[in-house]
Amino acid sequence: MFKRFFLKTTALLMLIVPRLGFAQPPIETDAQSLLSAFVSYTDLRLRSVQQNLEILASTSEAKSAKWQKMEALLSGYEKSDGDLVVWFVRPDGTYYTVDRGLMDVKLSDRSYFPKLMSGHEIMGALVVSKSTGLRSAVIAVPMKQGGKVIGAIGASLFLDKLSDRVGSALALRPDAAFFAVAPNGQTTLHKETDRHFLDPRELGSATLKKAANEMLENPAGETTYEFDKVTKRAIYRTSPLTQWKFAITFSDARQK
Repeated sequence: MFKRFFLKTTALLMLIVPRLGFAQPPIETDAQSLLSAFVSYTDLRLRSVQQNLEILASTSEAKSAKWQKMEALLSGYEKSDGDLVVWFVRPDGTYYTVDRGLMDVKLSDRSYFPKLMSGHEIMGALVVSKSTGLRSAVIAVPMKQGGKVIGAIGASLFLDKLSDRVGSALALRPDAAFFAVAPNGQTTLHKETDRHFLDPRELGSATLKKAANEMLENPAGETTYEFDKVTKRAIYRTSPLTQWKFAITFSDARQK
């Protein structure tokens, strides 16, 4: 079931992002098309994970709140995807992963945990995964019985792999790049994956700091900044799903 759903979602992603990379100096419509594709690709990817988790959470196996009963179901979903870790957490923070079973650490110290245990879904919380050590975005769905939260099923989506897939789909020319930042300024996606979780305001460029602040304060727009001795132009937009700011950047020919 989940394999078919994943393959269908992958096909939809490829339709949304038909390799839009530009070979000539970018014009506004090129950049806007790339930005729309970037946002749509990422949001659909996260939304598809959320929908799969909702399906899992609705099953009798999950509603039992017993790991032994739901393990095979969660394992099947994780194997159908490959770019994430699936887990089940109890209200006290103890949790299980498909690969490692019961963990010797808890999730109760995660900033998203109180919200999750109060019955709210989590979309795109940034963490370094305790089970893999990889930088990830958390999507999680609570399970209730009699109005009370009895646990939650979640997935930690690997951001490095997501960025690689975005880069392959967009096929940008060498002087162009993409990135996204969370409302707190942390980089969530980037063409250069070693920049994940860095705050662009702390990279030593006054103009980049100003541009990042502008992006964080506005829903959409255009800005310029200098980084690595190159003047960059960026167009950006806010995702209504995650509130991340998505940007496409390229060398600003007007400054040459």
